[in-house]
Amino acid sequence: MLERIGFVLAEALFPAKCIGCQRRGTVLCDECRKGLPYLPSGVCRRCASLRGPRGVCRGCRRLSPALSGVRAAFAYDGAARAAVLTLKFKSGRYLAPMMGEFLRAELRRRPLQADIVVPVPLASTRTRARGFNQAQLLAKEVAVAVKGTVVADALRREERVAQQTLRAADRLVNLEGAFSCAAANEVHGRRVLLVDDVVTTGSTFSACADALAEAGARRISAIAFARDL
Repeated sequence: MLERIGFVLAEALFPAKCIGCQRRGTVLCDECRKGLPYLPSGVCRRCASLRGPRGVCRGCRRLSPALSGVRAAFAYDGAARAAVLTLKFKSGRYLAPMMGEFLRAELRRRPLQADIVVPVPLASTRTRARGFNQAQLLAKEVAVAVKGTVVADALRREERVAQQTLRAADRLVNLEGAFSCAAANEVHGRRVLLVDDVVTTGSTFSACADALAEAGARRISAIAFARDL
């Protein structure tokens, strides 16, 4: 209750700004909503990346065989990119319900069911510094759409070099063994949906899927708010 009161007071004193045009009074104005960068229709249905000129998909080759597919609501551009960066680096927790709205819409467009919903974990030092895990906020938003239960501590993550500092070829190597399943009893034999804010090469989702598969997960899918094309 106190948290809700604080949120209402903060909204009254500091009205939200549109993530697209910075207009005050809304987190996303009608004009910027119309201009959101939805994924093009020709993206791969398994990895959500663009196909090459001959229809060859580079993204699928980078995914773990344990991962049945990756989805995303938007391309990582424009207001969608601003939403991810604000959520993650500018204390933008207030954006999670709006981002969840679009993730649920994507799951209504292409339905799937999951027994458990697992947020991609942050390393402990990053969680302490940020104060929250943005993937966990989004996981809570999508759980109702897939009729699953959020298991926030299903995965653990070791400290590694930040992925965004590495080349695509080095990202998967950097994450080898970085994730472990801390809730094998809840994962074994279950359908799992991984959730994150943005997917770039798919290496993080793949490393998470490998850990979940080792723990006996039956089927592993993934969804992110945005996909870097």
